[in-house]
Amino acid sequence: MTNHLHLLITPENKEQLAIFMQTMANKYVRYCNAKYARTGTIWEGRYKSCLVNSEQYLFTLYKYIEMNPIKANMVKSLNGYKWSSYAHNALGQEDKLVNEHALYQALGKTVETRCEAYQSLFIKVDLTKQNDNITQATLRGEVYGSDAFHQHIEKSLTRPSKLSAHGGDRKSKAYKNQVN
Repeated sequence: MTNHLHLLITPENKEQLAIFMQTMANKYVRYCNAKYARTGTIWEGRYKSCLVNSEQYLFTLYKYIEMNPIKANMVKSLNGYKWSSYAHNALGQEDKLVNEHALYQALGKTVETRCEAYQSLFIKVDLTKQNDNITQATLRGEVYGSDAFHQHIEKSLTRPSKLSAHGGDRKSKAYKNQVN
């Protein structure tokens, strides 16, 4: 994307994600500063992430990410964006930057079978209800998944997996009833 990027990463633990992001960001900043004879930072803030229930939501997230260049009117077709994983996942084009997720590999034993299954899933996945959920989970650092997955994560962490709303509409009856 022109002002951000999406990465679908499956680290073995949360420390690996932080180390990867720090290393990648530092190397990219050094590269850009050297190439364009500039100094300073490029990134506006810390990276945003969310824990994803891969079993149920992985392919929804793939579609969300791969549709971004089209939603941003950067390209007209899914394989028109050279930095997308769609050409690899759906068309079988070799891409050294893509490490296939185990669930993607489970779609079939051959590249052709996986590509056909991926294209079929891509068509079936409906993002209309999920776009906002994915965006909010990522921006807020929440869990993206089913209610059962949220409960499982909450038990593991002994804290909520979703942020609760702060404050309230001070003019509403519900708020006034809480205060009185």
